[in-house]
Amino acid sequence: MTTVHEQLLSQRSNGILMPLAAMKTGQDWGVGDFTSLREWTRFLGGLGAKIIQILPLQETAPGQNCPYSALSAFAIDPVYIDVAAVREASLSPAVRQLLHDLQGDITAWRLSRKAPFKAVKEAKLKVLWQAYQFFLEQEMAHDTPPARAFAAYCAAQRRWLRPYSLFRALKEFYRWQTWTQWPEGLAQFQKAAVDEFESKYREYVDFFSYVQWQADLQLRGAKICARQAGVFLFGDIPFGTNLDSAEVWSERENFRLDCSVGAPPDQFSDKGQCWGLPAYNWEHIQATQFDLWRRKIRRAVELYDLFRLDHLVGFFRTYIFAQGEETGHFDLQSEQAQMDRGYAFLRMVLDSARGALPVGEDLGVIPNYVRRMLVDLKIPGYKVLRWEREDNGYYREPRNYPVVSLATTSTHDTETVRGWWETQPQWERANIWEMISAKKTDGHVPFNLDTQRAILRRVLTSASAITMFSWQDIIGTLDRVNTPGVVSDENWTYRSAYTPQEAAQVYQPQLQSYQQLLTETGRHK
Repeated sequence: MTTVHEQLLSQRSNGILMPLAAMKTGQDWGVGDFTSLREWTRFLGGLGAKIIQILPLQETAPGQNCPYSALSAFAIDPVYIDVAAVREASLSPAVRQLLHDLQGDITAWRLSRKAPFKAVKEAKLKVLWQAYQFFLEQEMAHDTPPARAFAAYCAAQRRWLRPYSLFRALKEFYRWQTWTQWPEGLAQFQKAAVDEFESKYREYVDFFSYVQWQADLQLRGAKICARQAGVFLFGDIPFGTNLDSAEVWSERENFRLDCSVGAPPDQFSDKGQCWGLPAYNWEHIQATQFDLWRRKIRRAVELYDLFRLDHLVGFFRTYIFAQGEETGHFDLQSEQAQMDRGYAFLRMVLDSARGALPVGEDLGVIPNYVRRMLVDLKIPGYKVLRWEREDNGYYREPRNYPVVSLATTSTHDTETVRGWWETQPQWERANIWEMISAKKTDGHVPFNLDTQRAILRRVLTSASAITMFSWQDIIGTLDRVNTPGVVSDENWTYRSAYTPQEAAQVYQPQLQSYQQLLTETGRHK
């Protein structure tokens, strides 16, 4: 049987990047949910997309929208649960009353220009608590098949689910204080203290396991729905987790709390970036055969067909900042040591992926040996049109990209293709337009449907097996997902202005052009 890995690297396909939160439908609460994912998957798959990339879904703290700074490497954010699709929610009188009381808020959230994460998550957790109470009374109390299915899920996912559920219950119990401020026994994850809390508040702890079960059921169902539509789901594994996270609290041996992870100087920062995330204790991680990361990969494979390895170079060498220092350094200095660790890690990834396709995010300052290794191991890296240049400074011809690569016009951290086109210097626009159109120009090339079509076409004609476009690049808008280094309510809250049915009408010329391009370049699924 052909694996996803083999299938996608042996054909030419195109995918669409759209954050799940952005997937507006007529029934969501202002944040795209797993039912929205089904609807958008059918719509985007119908346009010819083979892959739908939805970015990380890890749970974040209240007021924190960035999924790359999460409460857990494993837990799904409850905000993406469609409560209407939770069986107990449809049966519980208490839920029906609560939903009735929330109707005004839900209507307002649906009209929001940006995704109102905090308010929606708070409301959904209240609804899910009432659904859980109904589940305890009607299912758990009678040991029904659903009750046994929940128990089986908890047993199968126990390694991460128990500490996560304890952590979430404790976060609520201590009003979102960081775990370092909890009583000593709990802060140090001492067995006696943790067991005592779990025994005393078992119902509350198990609630967070129930929420994850519901999220898991809905995401797995969306994955099956996507496969039936001939579409693969593309997930994401963030490189780090927050200091205030379930894994750092319960598996401290895997981390160095005296150092923070960051990035060396690049196009986003002259002095480098300190992300404030704890560094990994690679010595321990390697001594345990990458156990923590094996579990992350296996979890991703359960939920997705492809997964993006965020900050790939960090597995070879991690740029870290010691406490109190403004200048960072690499944790490994020897190039051979970097290559050895990276190779061992990627071999583990392929072994754990079980035929799913890993994609390495290899953007920024990357040693040449990283990209050579990706090609050798048949792991696609990224080729972003605007950043691919030859040694002489000219833009690289996309037909010369490696077959084992993913070519794209932009990422979730950049301007959209329209934003890039309209803000670059005139001389640069002339340079890139010559590569795109094979025509000399003075750079006065406005962004319109013809320009957009030419740009997309150049990526689609690349040698890369996989090409991806953000939804915004297909419809030609300026809306960004994220602006690195900027704290703003705009970041990570992008929401489509239209439902799929509306978008099909509003963007009819752009979508027709996209479909034609896929057919012309042999990438229509």
